[in-house]
Amino acid sequence: MEPYDWKEITGQLTSLLRLQTPPVAMKWIKTEEELNSIPKVRIHHKHLPPCTIVGHAAQFNWTSACRLENVHANYCRGINGMFERDEKWYSGEMFNGVWFNNLEASKAHNQALNCIPPIYIALVASPLVAGRIEPDVCVLYMSPAQAFLFFSGYQFEHYEKLDFTFVGESTCSDSWARTFLSGKPSMALPCYADKKFAGMGENELRVTLTAKGLVQAVNGLQGLYKNGLRYPIASYSLNSDILDGLPKSYLEF
Repeated sequence: MEPYDWKEITGQLTSLLRLQTPPVAMKWIKTEEELNSIPKVRIHHKHLPPCTIVGHAAQFNWTSACRLENVHANYCRGINGMFERDEKWYSGEMFNGVWFNNLEASKAHNQALNCIPPIYIALVASPLVAGRIEPDVCVLYMSPAQAFLFFSGYQFEHYEKLDFTFVGESTCSDSWARTFLSGKPSMALPCYADKKFAGMGENELRVTLTAKGLVQAVNGLQGLYKNGLRYPIASYSLNSDILDGLPKSYLEF
């Protein structure tokens, strides 16, 4: 993996978008030896799902581990690469009568989930700037305006249309699991568990992408900044003639 100066990169990102929450690195772990080699990693003895340990890194600046035994249910383990999904997992019984009104809908939900291969014993979240782990996935928390400029930066040099998903409850599937599997950026709404157990803010979106993708977005943000497209976006009066706020070149099209 290409080495990156995360202190410099996160500094640029924070300056360009005025992020309130520091970016988080996530890494999936295959062995106890690998887990124990991570500097200052916190090993827990409580039930803490992956979204909670990402919250540890984002809000407390902890390097925090979520092991197989920390996760409360095979459902969550199955999404996050720590359980071989079986017939019971795919049955849909867990959310039937809860998030869905019938078993057919609940089963379809489980079949639609993005799930990491079940070959890991733990995952670790750490502040990206700490440099304690090489990230498989980078996690950012943003407002809609910040996310818009961030993804515009991602497209600045190498354009591609970006698509995002909504599976319902279990935003981990729409965010870091999807990015882990595809290598593509994701943006997801905080789910019920994110609000209840992970401390996500009322107006936050979760953005995930690879280390390479994050660097691409930051470089693009710098280009947008030079073009005068900056955060915060200056609001224009609802009673003004918008022509006064547009580049003259826009009027040619």
